[in-house]
Amino acid sequence: MAIIEIQVISDIICAWCYIAKRNLDAAISLYQKTYPGGKEDTFLITWTPYYLDYNPHPFSVEKHTLIDVRLPDTTPQQRTALTERMNRLGRGVGIQFNWGGKIGPHTRDAHRLIHLAQIRWAESKLDKDGEMQNTLVEGLFEAYHVLAQDVSERSVLRSIALRAGIDAAQVDRWLDSDEGASVVDQQAKESKEMTNAGVPLFIIQKKHRIDSASDPVDLMRVFIQVRKMQSS
Repeated sequence: MAIIEIQVISDIICAWCYIAKRNLDAAISLYQKTYPGGKEDTFLITWTPYYLDYNPHPFSVEKHTLIDVRLPDTTPQQRTALTERMNRLGRGVGIQFNWGGKIGPHTRDAHRLIHLAQIRWAESKLDKDGEMQNTLVEGLFEAYHVLAQDVSERSVLRSIALRAGIDAAQVDRWLDSDEGASVVDQQAKESKEMTNAGVPLFIIQKKHRIDSASDPVDLMRVFIQVRKMQSS
């Protein structure tokens, strides 16, 4: 049995990062279904924060009001073409992007919840595959990119965490405190220092870097390479 470690550096408000997650899910599923013995291998996935800081305001604003800040050198035609491309890529991995809704002043609390799920995963003997963390991350991406929800709002975060299976009392204590903030802030700072092309960034087995949303087949090739190295 091989252990394949994957670090994913991303931000919840990054559309490319959501596509990358879906490609990662597909790559793991393909590997487990087709590679000999793949079902017996373990994937250890760690989601590491990156702060895109799209919103310069200390309060939530409508996403569309920041288009000039995010894409200052593009024409309306270029922006339309980009949106159409992202919609097409999203549909290809089962995502129906919704470009409406609000964006909060930061994604720190969303990343703090992911950190909490990772703590729970480390402590749990039942959640071997990190399903709680995966469900939480998927729920955060879906909330922002599909449901047009503000993932800086406490009520939104609480609902997603509960659906992922985190105990309500623990979620409330966590969100009412600043626990984990210094950890995710430091991780986000380190992420900025180690990425060359922004996010998403996959780091597999601490040495294989993939700086894009990537095709599932490309990811699977790296999984196979790691597996062969562990078997030799």
